[in-house]
Amino acid sequence: MEVIRTLEEEGTDNTRPPAKKVKEKNIKKLTVTPIRKLQEAPRQSLNKTIKFKIKASNVKPLASQVAGHGTKQTSSSNRGMYMYGDEYVLKPVQPAPKGLREVEFYQHISSSPLPLDKQFYALMPKFHGTEWMKNEKINDEQFIILENLSQGMDQACVMDIKIGAVTYGPDASEEKMRKENSTYLGTKKPLGYSVLGIVGRSKECERIRLDRSFGMNLSTDSVMDTLRIFLNQNDHLPNTKLVAQAFVKLLNSFVDLFREQTSYHMFASSLLFVYDFKCMQLPNMDEASIENHVRLKLIDLAHVFPANGARDENFLFGLENLAKLFNDFVNSV
Repeated sequence: MEVIRTLEEEGTDNTRPPAKKVKEKNIKKLTVTPIRKLQEAPRQSLNKTIKFKIKASNVKPLASQVAGHGTKQTSSSNRGMYMYGDEYVLKPVQPAPKGLREVEFYQHISSSPLPLDKQFYALMPKFHGTEWMKNEKINDEQFIILENLSQGMDQACVMDIKIGAVTYGPDASEEKMRKENSTYLGTKKPLGYSVLGIVGRSKECERIRLDRSFGMNLSTDSVMDTLRIFLNQNDHLPNTKLVAQAFVKLLNSFVDLFREQTSYHMFASSLLFVYDFKCMQLPNMDEASIENHVRLKLIDLAHVFPANGARDENFLFGLENLAKLFNDFVNSV
């Protein structure tokens, strides 16, 4: 038995909405616009961007997910990410207020006419709306529908790196701050980033999966191992340097934006690095052709806050150090 719900039926979090409608006079008193009101705008309807109904029975777990809910080996939760066909990724909406913020930010940034917002959206997966689903494994949950960044790749390699020496927002509790400050000690504070996980390939195309424990044990002295593994340096493949150079070019676009923008501060957001392993051994590849096999996008946007005219030094610090890591790798190959 499967149930699909459209945007017009959604509530303010990832639980089933109440049957009664909220009175307009009560809405006016709220300091945050309810998600239901935001979703009534024409651009925000999933059915206007996807021409078919997503069937819960046809979704499957996202094999290339490297971090986030549902990825811990000890977890019995079904709240991981899913795929629908080759084109779409379904991300569970988190409990309020995080889930509400993330959906609202995607809705805003994907429809905004402002030049800065268009720059940001170009660096993010395409947003296709939200959808409610239910089947024997999914308990009537709301999902964010995003572009699948590994679409069209035969042997996708994926790396998730969380950016920032501070990975909690200004609304965080003391317990949350203590928890975040106690993790990824070898790279988070000194370098401004944390390696959450890697899905790579061996020369024989066997899948290699490294979870958060790998990143937790990294230090400033060993952090280069991240790229040696992700880009398979030890197998001396012919196009390793070209792939790394492509990521440097993409990273520089993020650095350039964050050196200038003073609209948003982002906490606990990640960069998702994706490339097709088969391009490592393709003949006659150059810088232009290799770029078709390499992608880099900004993900995890539940902790975006107004910058009030101040540069996001926390995020920029991590970006610049990560760009330096890739540049050092290129120079060593």
